[in-house]
Amino acid sequence: MRRTAFAAALLWIGIAAGLQGQTTATGKTAVLNVQSAVMNTREGHQVFAALEAKFAARKAELDRKQAEIAALQDQARKGATAMSTEAQHKLAREIEKKTRVFNLEAEDAQGDYEEEQAETSQRLVQKLRAVVDKYAKDSGFAVVFDVGSPQTQAFWWANATDITNDVVRAYDAAYPPTSPMPHTGAVEGE
Repeated sequence: MRRTAFAAALLWIGIAAGLQGQTTATGKTAVLNVQSAVMNTREGHQVFAALEAKFAARKAELDRKQAEIAALQDQARKGATAMSTEAQHKLAREIEKKTRVFNLEAEDAQGDYEEEQAETSQRLVQKLRAVVDKYAKDSGFAVVFDVGSPQTQAFWWANATDITNDVVRAYDAAYPPTSPMPHTGAVEGE
């Protein structure tokens, strides 16, 4: 574990040194929370709100089914002493069947939502990359760390400038939203 972290740190140092030699950067270090930047662009707000709206009906239907199961479970608890054994078994099978169907539908909905969210994020990050590249070069940064990523090996660095808000403003200027991004399933630029 320590060797892996040490090797990754050496890799980052090597990349930073290589970048310093290849750019006109002054050796400044910047930090950027990519996820926060994507979510806080005007386009990010717009497309993620559209995504939430797209899945709202499915969520409402799942909430309705979950409430129905809870009502049946409550009925089974309250009527356990008054119901016949056969009626209890029938109700238990109905609860089990509805729960199984609910769990499958909830899992499918969650998977669909996460897939679309990842595709949308990937399209936005790809556009953000171009904005960060230009911004970092124009501002003289040698390296930009994504501090929102758990894979970032850097824990601390001196003289770092958080450029997240500046990048959000630059992104909004470069890509003003006009309408929600259509879902094509493909990454923009491919």
